[in-house]
Amino acid sequence: MHTSVRLSRGLPSITRSCLAVALAVAVADALAGRATLAIAGVDGLAPVWPPAAIALTALLWRGLRLWPAVLAGVVAAELLAGAGVLAGLGWGLADTAQAVLTVTLLGRLGADARCPRQRDAVLLLVCTAAAATVTAPLGSGILAATGHGAAGWPRSAVVWGLGDVLGVVLLTPALLGLVRPGRGPRAQAAAAERTVAALALAALLAYAATDAGPSLWVPVPVMMWIALRQGITGAGLAGLGSALAVCWAAAHGIGRYDGSVQDVAHAQLVIGMIAVLMAMVAAATAERLAIAADLTAIAAEDGALRRVATTVAAGVAPGEALEAVACEMARLLDVHTGVVVRFEGGRDARVLALWSQTEAPQPGVGELVTIVPDSAVDRARLGEIGRFDERDAETLTLPPFRLRIAAPILADGRPWGALIACSVDSTDLPAEIGQRLARFAELAGLAVQLAAERDRLVEQASSDPLTGLLNHRAFHERLVQECARARRAGRPLSLAIFDLDRFKQVNDTLGHLAGDAVLAEAARRMADATRDGEIVARIGGDELALLMPDTASREAHAAGERVRRAIGAEAFEGAGTLTVSAGVCDLEEAADADELLRLADGALYWAKAHGRDACIRYSPEVVEELSATERAERLEHARALAALGALAKAIDAKDPATIRHSERVAALAAELAAESGWAPAAVRRLYDAALVHDVGKIGVPDAVLSKQGRLTDGEYDVIKRHADLGARIVAGVLDPDQVAWVRGHHERHDGGGYPDGLAGEDITEGARLLALADAWDAMTGARIYSAPMPVPEAMEEVRRGDARQFHPAAVAALERVHARGGLGVAEAADEPVGVAA
Repeated sequence: MHTSVRLSRGLPSITRSCLAVALAVAVADALAGRATLAIAGVDGLAPVWPPAAIALTALLWRGLRLWPAVLAGVVAAELLAGAGVLAGLGWGLADTAQAVLTVTLLGRLGADARCPRQRDAVLLLVCTAAAATVTAPLGSGILAATGHGAAGWPRSAVVWGLGDVLGVVLLTPALLGLVRPGRGPRAQAAAAERTVAALALAALLAYAATDAGPSLWVPVPVMMWIALRQGITGAGLAGLGSALAVCWAAAHGIGRYDGSVQDVAHAQLVIGMIAVLMAMVAAATAERLAIAADLTAIAAEDGALRRVATTVAAGVAPGEALEAVACEMARLLDVHTGVVVRFEGGRDARVLALWSQTEAPQPGVGELVTIVPDSAVDRARLGEIGRFDERDAETLTLPPFRLRIAAPILADGRPWGALIACSVDSTDLPAEIGQRLARFAELAGLAVQLAAERDRLVEQASSDPLTGLLNHRAFHERLVQECARARRAGRPLSLAIFDLDRFKQVNDTLGHLAGDAVLAEAARRMADATRDGEIVARIGGDELALLMPDTASREAHAAGERVRRAIGAEAFEGAGTLTVSAGVCDLEEAADADELLRLADGALYWAKAHGRDACIRYSPEVVEELSATERAERLEHARALAALGALAKAIDAKDPATIRHSERVAALAAELAAESGWAPAAVRRLYDAALVHDVGKIGVPDAVLSKQGRLTDGEYDVIKRHADLGARIVAGVLDPDQVAWVRGHHERHDGGGYPDGLAGEDITEGARLLALADAWDAMTGARIYSAPMPVPEAMEEVRRGDARQFHPAAVAALERVHARGGLGVAEAADEPVGVAA
């Protein structure tokens, strides 16, 4: 019962649509056909037949299911013009059959009758000619049988077929441009310009046709200018006017013509070739302009995505990150407003971020709005990209917006909210806006996930699970509190930071489990050596801190020495005797808690740089090169790099097969660099760059990253953009050499890589090592599309790529690492090989 009601409601609208199309086709057919015959008709034939284009446009615009309406319209037009029933039905069948055949052929070949590409213009010509070959004999035969033409049947079939081809090729793109108009006053001005140019050219050609000399070719440069300046629509209109003008001269025996059917056919062929050439040139020009526009759009989108990704990676507040997403999206897509909403219980959504370039009243940030059933946001709740069009509605559900397109924001794989592009006017939005919107929604989802992860970390217990000491978050809170208390009470406060010397060697030699045991024991000894009221914390990997309230600098240095001796007094099980370096600073040297931490850290690094196993008290005279500004810059750089690393980990975690991929690549690249004789500082720089080498994949859709099977050429082109985008994202954090390593990690020794196609020694050494480490992890790690390759097979594959894909020196370094048993399925390390901690 429910289904029948839906069908009965749908039938009247379809019937009304058919009647409207039939009426429109009848009127247009009658006017265009009679006008054409009046202008250039000879023996009942028209050398250019616009009604064929009208029938084709109707079906292309409204679908093949409306062919009865087209047939009825053509027949009605012929009957009203005085043709007999048989002639009207025959002409109607011929025009409708040709339109149906042409639409079918265009659909099978994937062509666009608006001819945005040269290929489409050629296919429109071919499909129309093929259809006319079938229908022209039918139509001209009926014409001859009913006595409407004096020309012989074969000749009339040729003129009929050529007339249909010219009418369709010249007029269909222009008609489609009228029923699918452009946007704004600029499009209206262009339409006016095209009309004036077409009329001027037609008059010029009509005048040229009256001359018996070669002046018919004089307007050709003007025709080419129209084709280049005004596109396929202008070329079609100008070609149509030109064909009618010349055929008018031929039909009336003006100039070189005598008014015969042969002269009309000759003029039809000559001017048709010129007009079709105009259309081809216009389509080729439009295609190249479209390619240039696409490249510009891609560059703009890459820039917007990079700015958003950088903002997200910087770890800003969620509201600020989401506002950046809304702003960049709205500016790029040229919509009035960008909105981010979070789904609440029931059918409500809360506005979390909004960027608008309209002054019209609209919901504010924090406001709760109701989700309209079947709206774009309602479909986003189901994980779909949705459009909502209220341009014809008298009452808007969410004033002042008339058009809304929403893409779901996913968190943990489920719709969390929506990113919405809103328009307040009646201008249509591009068809591809949904997919572009989805890419920004993915970045918004990443911002949400990062914020949620930070919230989960904040909610964790304040103690470090390995050592039982305060963790970094809790320690920093206590540090801020104690600094404020000391300032208020005028009491001293000191801070000491400790770092185990060469702790990485313990991890490398004994493994991480043994390293954890050593770190836990060092923490226990440190806690035993402290006094009541002093606060002990683990603030880094092997970095410990001692906060000493009511303790001046000299006593704090003594406490640091006491801890240093306690840690080094006895050998650690399995690891032997270890030493520790320490840096001490008191609050008199610092303006606030952050500066106190920086200065103590600077004193620690001074101790490590001057022999280790020492406790250094900060003073500007001793730690002169570690000024507050330098320490602030170093820590700011470290934080930005950590944020980029978190973004790279999030990208790797999208696919179970690539979890910790960047860390494994970084570990192997650093090992290859150390094996190649790099200095420890340079090894560290390569390790840092390798950790974020794939951060550019933030701009690659998940469907491409996780696709099973071979990628298409277009999908591979999308993948190849990540190296350039990644280099631009890290440019503000890493130094130029590191940026070059990230950009070049897919270059090949033989020049077949990307993005720059560098070869041989033009590829930086860091990029060569990073490329080999990346390829090795791809070979030896399990992926969606392949099983992990055993080490011997992987080594053979690398050898086959020696001096082709990989640089010989990089391969030699890998061979040496393999010879000493250092290869396997790559395992990530906490620190790069060759850097003494």
